[in-house]
Amino acid sequence: MSEMRFTAEQLPSVRRFTEALARRYKVNEGLVGDLVIAVNEIATNAVRHGSPHAELSMWTEDGSVIAEIHDSGTWTPADAPGGTPPPPEAEGGMGIWVARQICSAVNIRTGINGTVVRLELSPTARYI
Repeated sequence: MSEMRFTAEQLPSVRRFTEALARRYKVNEGLVGDLVIAVNEIATNAVRHGSPHAELSMWTEDGSVIAEIHDSGTWTPADAPGGTPPPPEAEGGMGIWVARQICSAVNIRTGINGTVVRLELSPTARYI
């Protein structure tokens, strides 16, 4: 498992970290950029809406790449947040929806210890 703590100012480092690990974990080259986008969207949400500091953990499990973003903020998500696309005029609120389009699974846990968003990219993921 590889981990990094980050702030909003370090989001470029989050993208580089994600890309380097995706390549190390042998993610299909056509999906590396997509994984970087999904992680960046959730990491941005974490430091914009959750807490000033957040943590990204990445590892492989049963051939899938797992990325977990943890912040210390809490919220009450709507039913299946990101389950429907935002309206065309939306200027935000797309992060979870984008991650759901890219990843094989997106799970959100929130409680008194903060929020954890788990992204999974399976080895059978297809190009979007």
